[in-house]
Amino acid sequence: MDTIAFPIRFDSTGLQKHAHHSDEYFRQLLSFTALTEPGTHPLKPEFGVFDPSFRNTNRGAFILQASRYIPEIAITDVSTELTSASNTTFLQVTYRKVA
Repeated sequence: MDTIAFPIRFDSTGLQKHAHHSDEYFRQLLSFTALTEPGTHPLKPEFGVFDPSFRNTNRGAFILQASRYIPEIAITDVSTELTSASNTTFLQVTYRKVA
């Protein structure tokens, strides 16, 4: 099933969507995993990882959450990069489709 793109955008067909099992679809799911803190989702309070703003991303927790909630992919690498000029943390995830 296609999913609505987030942030919500519109295109010529209405709401912009990501095709099911496309790279954009998986990128969006992985970003939700990284941006959701445990306890904030009422139906799945264990979903997500803690905010990496002031510490490194817990790679093990991220991989565990991604493998639990996105079983169609296998995470092959997770790396983080902190740029001191802009104080921005980049999370790069490499995966392969398994289903």
